[in-house]
Amino acid sequence: MKKLVEITQPIKAFAAIMFAGLICLYMVSGILYAFFTGAEISHSIPFVFIIQGMGLTLAIAILRELVFADFIIKKWRFFQRVIAFSILLIILLGICTLTFLAIPTEWSALWLISASILALGVTVISGISEIYYRKTGAWYNEMLRVYKNTK
Repeated sequence: MKKLVEITQPIKAFAAIMFAGLICLYMVSGILYAFFTGAEISHSIPFVFIIQGMGLTLAIAILRELVFADFIIKKWRFFQRVIAFSILLIILLGICTLTFLAIPTEWSALWLISASILALGVTVISGISEIYYRKTGAWYNEMLRVYKNTK
């Protein structure tokens, strides 16, 4: 049981953070969408969008945990993991898009925009993390080299 909680806790936490961000993003982009298109905004989210948002964020969290944790992929570098995660995220958004073709509503375009922005944001943050880790890693390696040379 302890191992199960250890594995599911990061997934649950990341999914909850992303779901809250997705709902906030949906509301903000809804106001902007209504402003630029002239559509009326109802200030409500259809239930099917909430269910799909929960599924989408949970799927992204599971993909993230599978790709970035050492469960399946053990010897890849972080950049390779970011590329694999981005490709899997694009496939997941493609599936999400196909789902919306079956649910025709006037706000489905807004939901796809919000989900795409969320996926793009996760990918960009992962890329920035890679750049940060490379710079700090190089900095620490340089400090270690200087330290070794002084001894």
